[in-house]
Amino acid sequence: MEYKNKSNIQVISKYKKEMSLKDLKDLALQLRRDVIELTYYSGTKSSHVGGELSAADMMAVLYGSILNVDPENPQWEDRDIFINSKGHCSGLQYAAMAWRGYFERDVLFNEFNRINGRLQEHANMELPGIEAPTGSLGMGLCNGCGYAWTGRLKNKHKIPPNFVYVMLGDGECTEGQTWEGVMLAAQQKLSNLIAIVDYNKYIISASTYDVMDLEPFEQKWESFGWHTQRVDGNDIAAFKDALEKAKKYKTAPGRPRVIIADTIKGKPISFMMKDAINWHAGHLDEELYKKCMKELGL
Repeated sequence: MEYKNKSNIQVISKYKKEMSLKDLKDLALQLRRDVIELTYYSGTKSSHVGGELSAADMMAVLYGSILNVDPENPQWEDRDIFINSKGHCSGLQYAAMAWRGYFERDVLFNEFNRINGRLQEHANMELPGIEAPTGSLGMGLCNGCGYAWTGRLKNKHKIPPNFVYVMLGDGECTEGQTWEGVMLAAQQKLSNLIAIVDYNKYIISASTYDVMDLEPFEQKWESFGWHTQRVDGNDIAAFKDALEKAKKYKTAPGRPRVIIADTIKGKPISFMMKDAINWHAGHLDEELYKKCMKELGL
């Protein structure tokens, strides 16, 4: 298909089986640039850009190094499952999916937030590679429990060959259904379930501290029976190490695992970091688009 909009930036990252830390850092930068360009070209010239940028380093590690998936066979039975529970930040996941080969790159800049476009701002399962509809926040972890429990059941209660990863926003961690999933995962001893919280400390209207303080956050998860790690989610090496540890059964036999990842909303765009509340979502005109790209090294 011939598309009207074409990317203005050079691709600096390509998938390979063994990605070094430098490769992953290049990918994170590529994803951030793609998110800005996707936002600028979208049907609304907007996206939930602040939370997409905060999670870019983690998404780079997941799609670049951790997830065992096959874009040519999205329904492969033994694939890892990734659920982006903060589904309004779909633009980042779409960028990672295009990079990994689920669809051609030009789709990012021509079908996001457009009538009849495949890339809706709240991801849905009509797009191969999306495992759950996550427009309604707070539902992703329960979906992940279902996948993890089914995987174990199919393997006759032995350790399944795959993992289920769920990325949550901190805002949805104030919702009751999230904690129902937390309790269910512990009750069912879903050690093949790994939750990741993008803890950037802001929701749509204010900081989490002002609206619904989650602290002491680690102790809450631990009290529900989860193995808990807290790391800098914008530190690629630290986050990758945490994921590798979470994947080892001996780390916490019979327990689900969570990584609380401290991040900065809007990172590394200066005006977004300074005004994180108003850049939960945002529009990019040509001037802001160029300013973002300059801060991203272009």
